[in-house]
Amino acid sequence: MARQERPIDPGAGPLQRFAWELRKARVEAGNPTYRALARTAGYSASTLSEAAAGIRQPSLDVVLAYVGACGGDTADWRERWLELDAELHDPGLQTTAHSTQHDVGSDRTLPLPQTGSTAPMESAASATEDPPHPVPAGRRGRRAVRAAMLGVLLIVLGTAGVVIVRYLAPASRATSAADADCPAMPPLAAFTGRTYGSGVHVRTGASRDDPIVFTIPPNCKVGFTGYCIGEPIYDATAQTPDVRWLRLPGGGVVASALVHGNPPTNLAPGRCRDALPQPESIALQVTADPRMPDTLLLRATGRFVHITGFTAFYPINPASPGRRRWQQITLTGEAAPDFLVRWRLGPVRNQPTPTEQFLVAAVACLGGEGPTDVLDVLAVHADGTSSTLPTRLHAGQRATAERSACLYPTAN
Repeated sequence: MARQERPIDPGAGPLQRFAWELRKARVEAGNPTYRALARTAGYSASTLSEAAAGIRQPSLDVVLAYVGACGGDTADWRERWLELDAELHDPGLQTTAHSTQHDVGSDRTLPLPQTGSTAPMESAASATEDPPHPVPAGRRGRRAVRAAMLGVLLIVLGTAGVVIVRYLAPASRATSAADADCPAMPPLAAFTGRTYGSGVHVRTGASRDDPIVFTIPPNCKVGFTGYCIGEPIYDATAQTPDVRWLRLPGGGVVASALVHGNPPTNLAPGRCRDALPQPESIALQVTADPRMPDTLLLRATGRFVHITGFTAFYPINPASPGRRRWQQITLTGEAAPDFLVRWRLGPVRNQPTPTEQFLVAAVACLGGEGPTDVLDVLAVHADGTSSTLPTRLHAGQRATAERSACLYPTAN
């Protein structure tokens, strides 16, 4: 039988509280052994165990490896570690031991989840957000200061077991009644967007079947901590599909299709409740359409692909056949079961010779201006025949093709 860890009191101080939360992250991950975590984390089992012992401050690299092996949100834990470091090296941020012994509004010490017990219900952003159960009163570092400045509204969905923290703009900063209902901008937002239309529903997960927690009014500038992949929603402005769901700092997600503003292309999707897998592969086939002259059938199939963009590399105009660029064909989310597009070859007829090949690519997109690196490309003749040799692009061409395929159609 594995040796039980030494009990730890999260109210004893910031270091013990941090270690308690690390242990909780492991419990929520299914309570793997430290040996099992070590195989993924790249650190020894003893190093990982020591990080959660609450005796000394672990290094940031060890914490991120520990959390990553548990499937947690490393960006969130980086911030937690920085707050711990500030508390440990700035006595003014720490509270007395007496004030950190008990749970808020009670006389009991918070228990650590035990091995084999049922894991707590996930928060609105699954394991990537703060835990949906009481936080020790000693956790009064910069997060608590921010909460006091912004005001915190806890919205509890009893049936779903979900707690979401909504950060409201303070009345002293509101310039209008509408501004007072907008979420306050988080200090460490990864990107921002602006709501429009009739407002945006905040849901507990990345699906329209997930409960609505509250609604953000239109014309609010909102800060997001990341995003995940979820149910495709059609963009009300561009009329294109989008699978990105944007994560709020207090929990909950909103459909990117209902917000002006996209995540940076270099930001990878994270986890949230009811998230879908990331695209893994895509394959392109090109044939002549037997029913329509000068038309090609572009057919793409893929694993975990919900949106496909098609693009081709051909001359910009007949007068300059040597000047070519990637030009989008279309962006579509309709797959039944394949993504099938009919493409009229008017522009491509400007090739210098009828036998010359041009390139066609299919890219897995997350939405408008949401390219991925999942791509397939073929060298094709105007009669629909394609080369039997594999076509490879250098890194610059590949990136340009991916961006072109996933443009909003109105951006052409």
